[in-house]
Amino acid sequence: MMQIRFEQTADNAAIRTVHEAAFGQPAEADLVDCLRAACPEQISLVALSEDHQLIGHILLTPAKIHYTDDSKINGWGLAPLGVLPEFQKQRVGSELVQAGLQELQKRGQQFVIVLGHPEYYLRFGFEPAWIYGLSCDFTGENRDAFMIHFLGWDRFQEKPGRALYHPVFYSP
Repeated sequence: MMQIRFEQTADNAAIRTVHEAAFGQPAEADLVDCLRAACPEQISLVALSEDHQLIGHILLTPAKIHYTDDSKINGWGLAPLGVLPEFQKQRVGSELVQAGLQELQKRGQQFVIVLGHPEYYLRFGFEPAWIYGLSCDFTGENRDAFMIHFLGWDRFQEKPGRALYHPVFYSP
């Protein structure tokens, strides 16, 4: 049976391996390393196989929405989510996303944003953020890829705004 738990320092190399294998490049693994160093407030969860191999990782870090009226609200950003290729399509990513959302709800957080495949994230309650007048700097041509999930928060106001991930995302 798969186990989900918080990241431990001894997991760092295996987490890097997961992201390099999942994305076929080091950029996401580098992002995790930079966020780990620059962002003490984070939720970092790993998935372990039955034989205790680290097979997946999800990282959530603080994010904000800046509205055009200069108001702001705090929430979280999900990035990255990685699963070793040989364990993909076996619910590892789904279990990590659900565990991350549950942890955010336990902490009373308001929202989480993600930039990813709509077909995948819609099943967890994410919605395209543009329908709420929200944008982010990373959407490019596919505005449906930028999504938001409200975590039981009913005070959201539909007004134009821009979502910002942790500043590390904007570093060269």
